[in-house]
Amino acid sequence: MSYPLMISLLIEHMIGLTDAVFLGRVGDVALGACALGGVYYMAMFMLAFGFGFGAQIIIARRNGERRYNRIAPTMVQGCYFMLVLAVALFAASQYFSPIILRDIIESPQVYGATVDYLHWRTYGIFFSFLCVMFRAYYVGITQTKILTVNSIVMLLSNVALNYCLIFGKGGFPAAGIVGAAIASSVSEAVSLLFFIIYTSMTADKRKYGFRRAFTLRPHLLKGMLSISGWTMVQSFISVSIWFIFFLAIEHLGERPLAVTNIVRNISALLIMVISAFATTAGALISNQIGAGEQRCLFKTCGMTL
Repeated sequence: MSYPLMISLLIEHMIGLTDAVFLGRVGDVALGACALGGVYYMAMFMLAFGFGFGAQIIIARRNGERRYNRIAPTMVQGCYFMLVLAVALFAASQYFSPIILRDIIESPQVYGATVDYLHWRTYGIFFSFLCVMFRAYYVGITQTKILTVNSIVMLLSNVALNYCLIFGKGGFPAAGIVGAAIASSVSEAVSLLFFIIYTSMTADKRKYGFRRAFTLRPHLLKGMLSISGWTMVQSFISVSIWFIFFLAIEHLGERPLAVTNIVRNISALLIMVISAFATTAGALISNQIGAGEQRCLFKTCGMTL
């Protein structure tokens, strides 16, 4: 389970790295603004990531209990919540981000580029948040291989769009950092479309309860929030610290901020490996609890260590 998930996380992290590679050819301002805007966006995304972790635990529990018809309803209720959260964060970011960033970013050039980047990048919230629920679904039912394929499709889309939109190739105007933001958002839309098509074609709709999954069930959402509330806060804080660090570096100049962006993207590769093992362990343990195999829990944790 860990290997496909690990590969998918590494590939998805390469999206940020490819943005840095392309924007490094545009200039230090674009690269530094991408760092600030990227971490700002990631802090919002981590709220969804934390919620998805809680949803994954419940899905895995139902899978272990063999109550398969409860899995799709849980996933769909999570999608409803993600859409509401995405609308709220998108509206708040579009309105408040320019006001907040104007007082904390020293360089006018970096500020302008960061606001331009975020204006287009936050459109990806609607797609990436729903992708989190599909990831929770496939990890919860221990079918992680498709995540690798999805990540490859997403990365290839991002690379092609970055090349066309940043530098103005293939008949597109050269958009610089705005092109990078649009490319990332569109690649997330491609990822979501892939998940929807693949799931509709391959999922056992009767087994997992997809046919009756779209009725609003607040009690399922309440159960997910009771588990994922703290993981949402923890995930948000873990990335917000990076944003504060990048702000401190920005006050040293545009070049140090650009260099820090590259170093962070490279150093974070190790975190992807750790995250894959942690996610897999969580899914397996929840499956074992659901199956009544509590005696295996410490053994599973020991194998992960």
